Amino acid sequence: MKSLGSIALVLVGACATAGSGDDGPIDARTDAARIDAEGVTDAPDLDAASIDAANVDAASVDAASIDAATAIDAPTPIDAPTPIDAPTPIDAPTPIDAPGCTTTTQQLLVNANLDATPRATGWVETVIDPLYPPITADTGGVAADTAPNRMWLGGLTSGSDSAVQTVTIPAGTTALVLRGKYDVRTSETGGVYDTAAVEMLSSADAVLETAMSLTNQGALTAWTNFTFTFATPHAGQTVKIRFRSTNDLSLETSFFFDSLALDATVCQ
Repeated sequence: MKSLGSIALVLVGACATAGSGDDGPIDARTDAARIDAEGVTDAPDLDAASIDAANVDAASVDAASIDAATAIDAPTPIDAPTPIDAPTPIDAPTPIDAPGCTTTTQQLLVNANLDATPRATGWVETVIDPLYPPITADTGGVAADTAPNRMWLGGLTSGSDSAVQTVTIPAGTTALVLRGKYDVRTSETGGVYDTAAVEMLSSADAVLETAMSLTNQGALTAWTNFTFTFATPHAGQTVKIRFRSTNDLSLETSFFFDSLALDATVCQ
């Protein structure tokens, strides 16, 4: 708050006191005696100095005492308004889960165990010699895993053969796995001379993925399980599963396959 100090003016009144005699009123004779010889009225006796003009103490008017106005304090700082808190973050909405689905596993190959009649149902074969088609009941020294048939590629010199099946992958497929059994027998020694492969092709016969690569150096003595998960499920696409082999001019190698399956995990 603002306040002003009181200004106190102290006026000291000058008292001019006329002298009174101790013996009573001044008579004419005493009066006359008080007139100086020079005829100067004893003005000092009128005590003009006693009017004490000096005592009017202008200094006592104490201008200095007119205290400077009480310092007007700077206004109490008006506190900055209480910060308005940023609004409470609006949480991102809880993700809406994709609608649930029923997952099933579907085996997509026709005649997966190779034993259907007529022979080679569902498969298209390329042969080295018409007398020795790939899908056969001939044992070749290795009995079928599921009788009577199995796929026997190679076993003859100087040639290539194959068995191919075209498959439509269901829409909604989330995983695709090829599995089965294989065996390799060879007369070769030393380096790589005979080869085989299991592949997925596009409908235009471009290789999309290779599930297995084999050579004469990987000879076995019994049926062996294999499983391959394709990197892409190829949902809704038409693809081909191809088994193929190539033998050189001498010392043949036989590549056997049986008990096949192409399993699609489908969300419906």
